[in-house]
Amino acid sequence: MLYQIILLTLTVELLTIAGRALFGSNKARFKKNTFKYKVRIHHGYVGAVFVALNFLFPSDLLFITGATLFFSDAIHHFLVLPLWVGRTEFP
Repeated sequence: MLYQIILLTLTVELLTIAGRALFGSNKARFKKNTFKYKVRIHHGYVGAVFVALNFLFPSDLLFITGATLFFSDAIHHFLVLPLWVGRTEFP
């Protein structure tokens, strides 16, 4: 299970980096007020909810998905972004 979480975390993080590189940050849309919702939901929050739900509804898939999303978001904000843009951009 740990191997799956690590492999999927790296995959999701690479997709996150690629998305940011291709489409950029949402900050321009926030400044222009053209973005409909001003609340940003990080995929780490969704992952934490999935892990918490795993206690009510035990499932390997739910835990692996939740842990993957949580760790990917943590890596993105506390490792990748400081190296890339010089700040965590967390919330």
